[in-house]
Amino acid sequence: MRRILLLLSLVLLLLALIPIFRQAAPIAAPDQNPARVTQVDTAHYPDVTLYVGVAGPDGKPVGGLAARDFAVTEDGQPVTIADFAGGAGPISTVLVIDRSGSMDENDKIAGAQDAARAFVEQMRPGDHTELITFNQTARVDERFTGSQDDLLRAIDDIDADGGTALYDSMVAGVDALKNVSGRRALLLLTDGQDCRESSICPAEYGSRRNLEQAIGYAEQQGQPVYVIGLGDRAGGERDGIDETVLRKIADDTSGEYFYAPSGDQLAELYRKLSAGLQQEYTLTYRSPRPFYDGTRRDIRVSVGGAPAATGGYVERHLIDVRSDPRVGLLLLLPILGALLAPTLLRRRPTNDQRPTTTDNRPPTPASRDSMPIAIESAPPAALAATRRCCGLGRASAPIAARPSRPRRSSRCAGSSATSVATQCAKGHSSARTAARLRRSKG
Repeated sequence: MRRILLLLSLVLLLLALIPIFRQAAPIAAPDQNPARVTQVDTAHYPDVTLYVGVAGPDGKPVGGLAARDFAVTEDGQPVTIADFAGGAGPISTVLVIDRSGSMDENDKIAGAQDAARAFVEQMRPGDHTELITFNQTARVDERFTGSQDDLLRAIDDIDADGGTALYDSMVAGVDALKNVSGRRALLLLTDGQDCRESSICPAEYGSRRNLEQAIGYAEQQGQPVYVIGLGDRAGGERDGIDETVLRKIADDTSGEYFYAPSGDQLAELYRKLSAGLQQEYTLTYRSPRPFYDGTRRDIRVSVGGAPAATGGYVERHLIDVRSDPRVGLLLLLPILGALLAPTLLRRRPTNDQRPTTTDNRPPTPASRDSMPIAIESAPPAALAATRRCCGLGRASAPIAARPSRPRRSSRCAGSSATSVATQCAKGHSSARTAARLRRSKG
């Protein structure tokens, strides 16, 4: 009996320890926020896919978690995780690197090249990377490819010269990713300020777009931006990075900001970024409010009972007219036409409502031969009877061809030639009978 109780105690102890062994790495303390929503993908809305990074107390990615470790809400409503994956799938990354003249100082361009090489060397099968460099213009040095050799050759060819069009280069990176599905990452490296806002270089060597336009475009496309500031910080008349601007870009686009004081620290930073992207979790759920209403949805993700990470998205209509107001106006024109058409048709006069011209001149005497009658064409005998009935003589033109005017004879008005002839025949017969009676009485 004692042996049975001992075995049962050991089994219960092992069951209690399973959750501890299952967890591959510790999660941050409950008062910290270990999770971060790095991207919200609504390409298959109402199915929503979240990319979530989880870090331990040491800042390193935490692996080995399961779907039951995550709690997700949208606008306060709990949702069920329909699909879950640990470790991100293929990643599409755009490396945007400053190659302005100042990058040639203090070996910054060499450090940027080493960092780009470190990132490319950690690419996995299925990952694709594009390389964009910029001075006063943004240039695509290598389009999306999975070939590490092609990317490394393009990195070797980067040279430093010219101004700094930071905001235009950011827009170029967003453009490269806007039609890409799955996990997308945009890494933007710079060592200075955009020339349109700097006192060091001419404004014409800067961007055409301003800061708000560049951020707005990234937000519209739902593209987070990872920003890396390199070198000295600006202060007084000293040129350098403007961290206020760089942090704003990262915060407003739901990205992250990193600072590297020298180029030799970039390579390790890019390795950490690559590792973090590759160890994210993918969570897919169906929106509890699957309507195309253009509203914002707020998302909260909690891991292990820790404070929730926040994210969100704006539902996109089937036809997205926000990208260009002119498209919206063109779509509204048919609707306005359909609304105004009934009103315009009601105001249009019909044939009965059109005004007629009234001749107020006094009538002039007319001969019996010219007295008009509106009649139909009829046999010659009927026409002759009609002329006799109405006291008309021979007319030089057919009666039916004459214009219609006020009629003198009410008996002939409004009747066809045949019916008028019949009426006249009855009238002549009655007149002959009345004449015979008068003669007989006399």
